Amino acid sequence: MFSSIFPNLQLLDLKSCRSISKGIGQVLRKCSKIRHLNLAGCSRVKLLGLTFVVLKLEVLNLSNTNVDDETLHVISKNCCGLFQLFLRNCSGVTEKGVNHVVDNCTQLRKIMLMMGIHLSDKGLCLIQLFSRHVCLIH
Repeated sequence: MFSSIFPNLQLLDLKSCRSISKGIGQVLRKCSKIRHLNLAGCSRVKLLGLTFVVLKLEVLNLSNTNVDDETLHVISKNCCGLFQLFLRNCSGVTEKGVNHVVDNCTQLRKIMLMMGIHLSDKGLCLIQLFSRHVCLIH
């Protein structure tokens, strides 16, 4: 219902709405002009069912959620126009998931990982990949 009332919505801040889960996909499908989506703290959010391209999404905040590498792979395929991605305190995220995003989201300029993942010996390769895309890593 929400997405039917506001089809031209560009910014949606649902920070800490713990009851949000699969419905966010319906909102993204109907509100195709969303540029900024804040789902920080929405621990039940599910984006695995995202089966369509979200062309205009530029900023996505998934900090403090249960996002994992599989979810990041889906996001990287369907939200490839991202400029900024926030993944603070996402313990299910590893270098593999971040690599998917950096490889597929060529517009990405900032990714916030503070306390989100621990870089292994391959961390240098990841940082070089970010540098190639002129992407700022925090």
